Amino acid sequence: MEDLHGLQNRLAILTFDRMPSGWSRATSVFVNVGVSSRLQRAVLTASGMTFGPPADLAEWQAWKDLRVLMSDADHGAWFTGRLQVESSGAYRFDFDWETEPQWPVQVDLEGNIVQSERVETQQLRDDLQRYPRDAETTPEWLIQRLAANPLRFVDAWQPGLAPLANSENWVIVRDMIRDAIQAGSDDAGVAVEATQVAEVVSSELVGSTRVGQVVRLCREASEGGLIGFRPGSTADAAEPTSAALDDDEVLRVNVEALMSPLVALAGQELLNAR
Repeated sequence: MEDLHGLQNRLAILTFDRMPSGWSRATSVFVNVGVSSRLQRAVLTASGMTFGPPADLAEWQAWKDLRVLMSDADHGAWFTGRLQVESSGAYRFDFDWETEPQWPVQVDLEGNIVQSERVETQQLRDDLQRYPRDAETTPEWLIQRLAANPLRFVDAWQPGLAPLANSENWVIVRDMIRDAIQAGSDDAGVAVEATQVAEVVSSELVGSTRVGQVVRLCREASEGGLIGFRPGSTADAAEPTSAALDDDEVLRVNVEALMSPLVALAGQELLNAR
């Protein structure tokens, strides 16, 4: 069986092989929770910073194998792995076992996740079942996320919302809605209404997305016949949505229109909760 050093060396070589010509430094960030994983990277070249290329299957599998090999019966498994490489051949790994993971959308050369998406609570629960931790090594945030008596949700889409089922972006929003419903539940059951859930998620979207992400949500909702999409936004796609709303009326109108499908989706998930 390949040892830790051998697997890390193989993964570094696979990463080197993915680099574009003229590169000098690169950082890959790999996040794995439950059965889901994502990898993003930043690469410094002579012409500037790039954010690719994507990992190939061999590189992806090597990261997963590394996590399995490093897992511990008491400490579980790390959530986030970082690999910094240089064109000279030097490389360095770093693993985070404690910090609450985020799905990376964009990273920088230092390995910071500068744009992210939320990890669903159920994915954390699945991960803990696969890689158990003892009480002393379970961080407080994880205990809070995995509150007692969790709700279960059936995967049923109402006909009017069915077009969103094929959108990865809207499935993520649905997971945010489920988390909000879970947070608003207690031993007596669900204690929130669809409008309250939608308001919480709308606020999270405005606070955590870039303009390009929220515009994609609007376009996909429009293509599904759920809202009308107003073109003409002048905001930069990479700008935080919260900052762009102050100066872009078109973007503000589109974001406000999202409240309708958010309420409908929250209503659906309240019915799906068990």
